[in-house]
Amino acid sequence: MSDDVYNQKSSLESYDPCTREVLDQHERIRKEFAAELINSVPNPSFILNNARKIVLYNETLAAAVGEQRENMILGRRPGELLRCCNSQKSWCGEAVPCVQCGALRAIQTAMTGGRAEEECMLLASIDGKVKSYTFKVNASPIVIRDEQYFIIHLADISDSKHKEMMERVFLHDLLNAVNGIVNAGTLIREDAIKSEHRDLAGMIVDRANFMANEIDAHRLFISAESKQLEIHNEPVAVKQILESVSTFYSGSQLAKDKNIFINSEIAEFGLLTDKRILYRIIENLVKNAIEASPANGKVEIKASSNENLALFTISNEGAIPMTVAHQIFRKSFSTKGKGRGLGTYSVKLFTENYLRGKVWFDSSQEDGTNFYVELPLSPSAEQLVTDPCQRGL
Repeated sequence: MSDDVYNQKSSLESYDPCTREVLDQHERIRKEFAAELINSVPNPSFILNNARKIVLYNETLAAAVGEQRENMILGRRPGELLRCCNSQKSWCGEAVPCVQCGALRAIQTAMTGGRAEEECMLLASIDGKVKSYTFKVNASPIVIRDEQYFIIHLADISDSKHKEMMERVFLHDLLNAVNGIVNAGTLIREDAIKSEHRDLAGMIVDRANFMANEIDAHRLFISAESKQLEIHNEPVAVKQILESVSTFYSGSQLAKDKNIFINSEIAEFGLLTDKRILYRIIENLVKNAIEASPANGKVEIKASSNENLALFTISNEGAIPMTVAHQIFRKSFSTKGKGRGLGTYSVKLFTENYLRGKVWFDSSQEDGTNFYVELPLSPSAEQLVTDPCQRGL
């Protein structure tokens, strides 16, 4: 951009983007592309020409930017209309930071004939005040009367991204605090002279360890749900995992009148998988089995393997009613009240989306309830599930 043009563009109000070419394109598109169609889209939507200038838009976009004057929208590029800080002194898409813009990447993909979805973190300057947005941007090419255009949809996900960030920060800080309690309680227990003080310190450590475990589980679930969970495969000794889960719950208040058994016939075998995720799968199933068991009931943990597969079975003596069975893996469905229902859903999510396995169950008054998790012994094996909804529904 020359110095003269740069100086002319000291603000968005200093130039008229609504040129005759833009108005002609606007009229041609409006005749071919019904306004009702784009206005039926609930999110801000608009159509760009090859110069990335807006030539058609919906009412939702006008409301979102607080601008009803057509000549102040037509001909502008998206960043200029949204008051992006980078477009205050440079044309939208031409400032140095624009190479990182998710919206520009999505539009450029559409301009090469593809469809794209990107996240755009935009810092806007509105009435002299800075405001941050995060948009999900969908861009697709569209041909109208033999002319190439690009249709763009924006979804403001600022609130959900802020909530996600704050939740991660909160959980991180909370876990640090709980680990501090664990360390302090451990020191007190080791130095305590009176047995009652050692018992009290031990109780503090146990409760803090339980809290830390719950926080870790929640963090893992959040990452999985947001598709940000990275897999770290390593050799895992199956019996060690099962014993760890059994020991954790055997000493908890949840299992005070229940009996947890690891089947004595379990052979020593291992598999190559993500240890954290496998632990959470078994833990959730054992926890659910404990909660579903009658007083003095038995929860049994089994595991076996063949040439390519490992099979885990978690059994309890309770039965699942048919009305519940059809919804058992649904997110937020629970028979335990509001605010529950992520246990079996997370098992299905972890097993089938991340560990390339499958999970199902059977239940009857005679045999109780059995949950099964089948996993490949190695992630290089062929994926077990082709339809993620094929079992347990």
